[in-house]
Amino acid sequence: MLVTASTQILLAQEEISKHPILSSKFQLGFGIYIPTQRVQFKVNADAEDNDINFDETFDFNNNQVTPLVNFDWRFSKNWKLAAEFFNINYKTTAVLEKDIEAGDYVFNKGSNVGVGYRINMYRIYVGRVISRGLKHELGAGLGLHVLDLGPFIEGNVIVNGNENEFRRARISATAPLPNIALWYYYAPTEKWSFSAHVDWFALTINQYSGSLWDVSPKVRYQIIKNLGVSFDYRFFGVNANINEENWNGGVKLSFSGPTFTIIGNL
Repeated sequence: MLVTASTQILLAQEEISKHPILSSKFQLGFGIYIPTQRVQFKVNADAEDNDINFDETFDFNNNQVTPLVNFDWRFSKNWKLAAEFFNINYKTTAVLEKDIEAGDYVFNKGSNVGVGYRINMYRIYVGRVISRGLKHELGAGLGLHVLDLGPFIEGNVIVNGNENEFRRARISATAPLPNIALWYYYAPTEKWSFSAHVDWFALTINQYSGSLWDVSPKVRYQIIKNLGVSFDYRFFGVNANINEENWNGGVKLSFSGPTFTIIGNL
């Protein structure tokens, strides 16, 4: 009985001395992401030189603030479920420097147009701890990034060769991209932790193919027992080909920049 009691006391002390990133069952974060954007859509795979480079062709805010939400649930000693969401909505006006074909419409060089896009990113994965200690944890899992994409362009278009009409051309797709997930936590004290996650995939699934990288080193400070803040620098890049009825083309995206998150834990 003495041995059992002593073991329980030691285990309890170990849990108390750990940083919450290593021991909390639930963690919920609300933050902001301020990425530099590189956005390119190909709206017609059969047409040459029909890429729309939003960051080069149009003068837009390259450091847009976007909300970020994440959730982490340790549902057993060695397994956890994590989820995350952020979205970017953008619209601007510009003068075209070349003709752009979008679906059934042609937007002429020199035309004043409105252009924009919507990108919602949902990330979820299930992972297992590979190695752990009082101050570290290494884990891996399988996950899914779901991208909801919706670029559009609007303005005067050629109709029947020479007539101009105002039209809005919108294309959209929801692309599920499976990935391998890795994470590492190092917490030298109960207040400070350093961590990183890497998500990667390169494969073809049904009408989608391409590659994805999602990389983020992070620093976290625990203010009080159930509340902390984190700062990280995140790179998220996708190069995907899409073959759907309403979008036969592709997308190249990259977002890189800092995030700041307030985290509650139990």
